[in-house]
Amino acid sequence: MNQYNAKDIEHFFNRYEKHVSHVIVAHTHHRPYVASRDVGRFKNIRADQYAKAKIVETGNDLRHALNCFGKLLYPAHPNRPKQNPNVFRPLTFVTIEGAKETTDRAQTIHVNIAIGNLPSVLNTEDIEALFRHAWHDMAHQSSDVKVFDYKQIEGQSRWMGYSLKEAQQAPYKAWDTNSIWDVSNCWIPHAALKAD
Repeated sequence: MNQYNAKDIEHFFNRYEKHVSHVIVAHTHHRPYVASRDVGRFKNIRADQYAKAKIVETGNDLRHALNCFGKLLYPAHPNRPKQNPNVFRPLTFVTIEGAKETTDRAQTIHVNIAIGNLPSVLNTEDIEALFRHAWHDMAHQSSDVKVFDYKQIEGQSRWMGYSLKEAQQAPYKAWDTNSIWDVSNCWIPHAALKAD
């Protein structure tokens, strides 16, 4: 089995980059700071166990939010993304970061999502409102969500550097059971993109 590193992941992303229209940074309520303290309800949990559990929980919450978001994209036909995902489900490339022991009380575990294959009638503000609703109201996570038009990001190539910075700093975290790259929440709608 290959041990993928940040460069491999970036190469995979670059194959589909032309289809990415927006990027999303969504924070969770999970604070790795609590894992660094030996008090309260976490005193018998090792920091790495806490981080792994929260990465799994974040991935599950994100899956739910992305499913809800997909339905919100087509209000007249909310089941389109589920019935025909290769055409209507959004392209998603996901990394989860911030799940490392820290003394920074403000740091949260957060997800970075490169997204595409969205209805053309939606602008950046619409996408942010819909995703915030899915993430905060439906998946019960933080309301701290930012959406950016990918084509307007200065130095687009830096997005992958930002998204994979922890995988570059700790290569073993790039591809693991609870890795930086959240493969289970990535999706490529091949029919919609006419991609291989």
